[in-house]
Amino acid sequence: MNDQQLDERRWTLATRVLSGKVTATEQEEWAAHLRDDAFRLQFKTIQKNWDTLGQLPYAQINTAADWAIVSQRIRARQSPQAFFTGTFLRYAAVLAIGLAVSFFLGSKLGSPDGDASALTVIEAPPGARSSVTLPDSSRVWLNAKSRISFNSRFGMDNRNIVMEGEAFFDVIKNDVPFQIETPLYNISVLGTAFNVKAYADDSESSTTLVRGSLKVTHGQEELVLKPNEKVVVRRAAPQTGTSTLALEKNVDATAATAWKEGWLSVQSESLLELARKIERLYDVKISFQDKELESYRYSGRIRQFSLEQVLKALTLTSPVEFTIQEKSVVLRENKTDKSKYNL
Repeated sequence: MNDQQLDERRWTLATRVLSGKVTATEQEEWAAHLRDDAFRLQFKTIQKNWDTLGQLPYAQINTAADWAIVSQRIRARQSPQAFFTGTFLRYAAVLAIGLAVSFFLGSKLGSPDGDASALTVIEAPPGARSSVTLPDSSRVWLNAKSRISFNSRFGMDNRNIVMEGEAFFDVIKNDVPFQIETPLYNISVLGTAFNVKAYADDSESSTTLVRGSLKVTHGQEELVLKPNEKVVVRRAAPQTGTSTLALEKNVDATAATAWKEGWLSVQSESLLELARKIERLYDVKISFQDKELESYRYSGRIRQFSLEQVLKALTLTSPVEFTIQEKSVVLRENKTDKSKYNL
């Protein structure tokens, strides 16, 4: 059994232990896995989060039954390594638990077609990511601080998704169109793979096509994308709510989807834009002691290791210093090293 298969087996058993479904034979195997100190520590942290569910306002939920339903939706039997790298591995099972809560809290929120009891909501909170298989067998990867919702008829007479944040979709072909509603525009596809970045607090949203084809609708405008094309919608005047649509051709689609494989990727982005990504990925708040830093621009990618490692990479490529205090990060200019860079 290779390392990936071992991790897959461990976390499959972990879900069965948490939901109270582990057999006597599996219990013996589970005891052997717990002899791994690093894994045992991770599981204890996850178990602590799971146990707190019983203390929350919705404690009347049958967690064992709920977990059985949710595990089918989020493919809990798959190894977290398929979608998580670096420090995100430790969040895999915790995130799955969070998704269990999201599924059942979603029934209180109201659905796109007005049926308040039929809405399913799936979220990846700040500091974590997730993947889910939808009822039509399409797959979705959610980046940090992202959410999707759909009603109980999804996969039957509709395939309508409402989303905010960033997600990668691998859509199964079907006669029923797959529709996505974002804060600024809508997307319609039949079968394709693409990335959507539509955070409400970003100045622009974008969709990058990997394969297949899709149509983007923005008001009265429509664009049909081909592979390695990207549509960008920019908020032209936030105070009036207007926005503009632009098509970019011959883009690097792999760069847009690198986050799914555990990379933090930037393409001529300002440090202010990069800071927003880091805030979502590590669930921290970043402030600038020197406002001039906000306009520094970066290109490249780095593995999503620890927060400190990512920030240290900035100090190696630009005159930036940082201080971390719990969940707060302060960035400031390194005036001594500034002369070394062509700024």
